[in-house]
Amino acid sequence: MKKLNALFVVIILLLSSCRSDDGTMLSVAVAQEPPTLDVMVNSSVSGRNIVVGNVYERFLVLDENGDILPWLASGYELSEDGHTFWLSIRENVFFHDGTKLELSDAIASLNRWIGVYGNAGKLTAGAFFTEEDGRLVMRSSASLALLPLMLSSSPQAAVAFQKEAIDNETDNGLVASSPGTGPYKIIEWIPGAYIDLSLSGDYWGEKPVIEDIRYNFVQDPVTRRMGLESGQYDFIDTVLSDDIPALSENDSITLHQGGETGSIVLVMNKREGIGMDNDFRKAVSLLIDREELMRSCYGDYGYSLHSDYMEEGEGWSVDPSLDPYGRHDSEKAVAMLASSKYNGEKIRILSSNLSNLDKIAITLSFQLEEAGIDTEIIILDWASFSAARYDSSSWDIYVSATSRVVLPIEKGYLFSTSAGGFDDVESEDLIEQVSASPTLDEAKDRWMAAQLRLWEYIPVIVPGHYSTVYASSSALQEIGFSDGYDFRKASFE
Repeated sequence: MKKLNALFVVIILLLSSCRSDDGTMLSVAVAQEPPTLDVMVNSSVSGRNIVVGNVYERFLVLDENGDILPWLASGYELSEDGHTFWLSIRENVFFHDGTKLELSDAIASLNRWIGVYGNAGKLTAGAFFTEEDGRLVMRSSASLALLPLMLSSSPQAAVAFQKEAIDNETDNGLVASSPGTGPYKIIEWIPGAYIDLSLSGDYWGEKPVIEDIRYNFVQDPVTRRMGLESGQYDFIDTVLSDDIPALSENDSITLHQGGETGSIVLVMNKREGIGMDNDFRKAVSLLIDREELMRSCYGDYGYSLHSDYMEEGEGWSVDPSLDPYGRHDSEKAVAMLASSKYNGEKIRILSSNLSNLDKIAITLSFQLEEAGIDTEIIILDWASFSAARYDSSSWDIYVSATSRVVLPIEKGYLFSTSAGGFDDVESEDLIEQVSASPTLDEAKDRWMAAQLRLWEYIPVIVPGHYSTVYASSSALQEIGFSDGYDFRKASFE
């Protein structure tokens, strides 16, 4: 009787999960739909999780230990002085339409990436790739020591597109359509509904076991959770902390706790208003209860409390105890507020309603109000928020989440073009020194000096870092979590 019941359960799970008869169909529910699949321009985490590595591949990648590996490249070399970089392209790599990946495609792709990704353009100081003796070469007046790491990890991904697709990019500056070199090809994208991927017939590398993947766009976390519990979905991202206790008791579901995948940032308006006053920014940093802010969004799970800008595990972390304004200190905060230019004006706190960020804004408002600072909360949908933060006349502090980057020079809020502005010459000089470092080790030493200065300048306040929690059917094995999540080695038991 027990064997019969077990068989019945297996049949129900297979039917309800919408897999094909051989168990190779995977149904995934993601919280956010990417605005475009041009991942050189689009830095959204959802876009990278869906197509980078699956459809479009980088030339260099990071392994699970953070080491750089050639991928579409067969190898790379950096000159002793750090100013010349060579990249060799792997032979017998083909796009999904059957055409071969040529040097001309690689040069067009990487030069476009340098053009559209501001951090890459700054790092290379105006240099681009050319062909020399069958390899790509770049010669720059700046140090290129950090270029291999940026190529392998940048949020705007350095992937291979066809040169023809780049030459014919649309009027809005996007590559509308290009076959990739990855194990999967795009079968269908229904905006607001799903993206379907299917194995490519001719892939240069090791083929995944799972043949078809559907990424369903399901913004509501309750719908994602119920879909997983019913077997409609095999994997869901961004599990809310409120759902973790119940899911952890379900034997048919496995929870996956990743490392620090990003940080919460309170971005101060340094273009106009009271946010331009450094003493006011210091007062806010001392007033807030960081744990209360993080718990309002994540509950009892999925966050860590430290104020350094970089996530743990990449070798860039600076001891947060060295942050003079990184902990709650009411007495010091009151003194700093009194020395600031704050004169009772209303502090406008801008946030989106995405992934409980509005709860942080509400908690922040409450904490500032308790300290005698008048506040106004402005909650928008993600698209409206993304536009509104560039209108510096409409807010004083905005609440957001930034995804993990491997290099601190890729933190968008550290540049004058950012929504919050940036006007500290000393900090800018120190960040430039990080970019100009002749070696990676020296860059990390210089970042420590930059981080110490940034804790004084306070362009943003980092109350803590979040760790995304995922959940899957227990039958789904060998999911990769080194950079987001991927299913290239996954299979069903």
